[in-house]
Amino acid sequence: MTQTDHVGPVGTATAEGSGTPAGSDVPSLAAPPAARTSGARSPDHGSRLAALDGLRFLAALAVVFFHFVGQAPVTVENIWGRPYQALFPDSHGYFAYGRLGVDLFFLISGFVICMSAWGRSPRDFFISRVTRLYPMYWIGVVVSAAVIYLVDTPFGHPNPRVVFANLTMLQKPLGVDDLDSVYWTLWPELCFYLTFAVVVWKGLTYQRVAIFCGIWTVAAVLAPAAHIPLLTLLVNQNSAPYFIAGIAFYLMHRFRSTPLLWGIVLMSWLLALHFLLSPNGGRVNWDAWSPWRGWLVLVITVFFALIAAIALGWTSRIRWRWLSVAGTMTFPLYLLHDVIGMTIVYRYGDRVDPRVLVVSSVAGLVLLAYLVHRFVERPMALRMRRWLNSASFGLEAPEPRRR
Repeated sequence: MTQTDHVGPVGTATAEGSGTPAGSDVPSLAAPPAARTSGARSPDHGSRLAALDGLRFLAALAVVFFHFVGQAPVTVENIWGRPYQALFPDSHGYFAYGRLGVDLFFLISGFVICMSAWGRSPRDFFISRVTRLYPMYWIGVVVSAAVIYLVDTPFGHPNPRVVFANLTMLQKPLGVDDLDSVYWTLWPELCFYLTFAVVVWKGLTYQRVAIFCGIWTVAAVLAPAAHIPLLTLLVNQNSAPYFIAGIAFYLMHRFRSTPLLWGIVLMSWLLALHFLLSPNGGRVNWDAWSPWRGWLVLVITVFFALIAAIALGWTSRIRWRWLSVAGTMTFPLYLLHDVIGMTIVYRYGDRVDPRVLVVSSVAGLVLLAYLVHRFVERPMALRMRRWLNSASFGLEAPEPRRR
């Protein structure tokens, strides 16, 4: 099965309710007071979410254009049938940075998952994550499988067991290829949910969340070095710094910035750059892409700065509703764009002007993402949420069926 470059963000978090700020009894990790004075930042998060949704949509578009224009030269030639020099000689190098959009998504995910979990029970957290992630993911797998098996695509015809394994979202630990290369981001998200659920189970407080950030940072560094396979699989070393920084930024947003939180962010930024620039074990294939390292440092630093601006309340006046609408399209756009988009390019790349094909395809995919979210994903998620809310999660036997 031919795979495109493995990159793509996943937008899996929504602005769900938050509870009352909880503090800590430990002086060294005591929560700073939440902003309550006139003109200060408020625990009300609604005004900030528009900025997060806007960033999430921009990150998704960056990845979409990366797949159309900026992939490795050999991948571009396999998909388009021509080298990138004949297609996008001037823009290819710029759109190649779109692969970094996934890092911005992980930052946003750490911020918003922490926010959405605050004040929730483990049951509510489980239901909110399952119904946010799986319905659209199943739709994406079914659509991608239909395209791959029924249409002439550059992806070959994988063994059907690949589809069944992918439907579980556990293909990485199962040792099975992703049906669509963009699915690789879902495993780090799942691991984040799994580990953070422990803190949710204990009850979210400033102290516990800060300690969680510290433990995860240490584990991400030590687990691979100590050759602990299970822990290495769970901590996701390359993506962990972004999630951790996002969590710390949310604590700044909910309470106030402190030296401790800035220390967590600084350490995460340094580790993110270390892993990104690493010649061995990093996420970037330097044989296929060799950008100036300074641009990578700048882009990642800008990502951190943007989330910092939101955390500190500098974007509180951005409340445009269309940004929130764009945010709802992010996950469908991410899951549907690669197989469908690359198939369109594979079939029509030699018949249509490349720029016209890219612009029209992206516009069509954005429209498709909106329609799928509005008429398929959202109704499916609502029904699933109602069903899970009425279900028992205990080990006791359900009531016998009446005959």
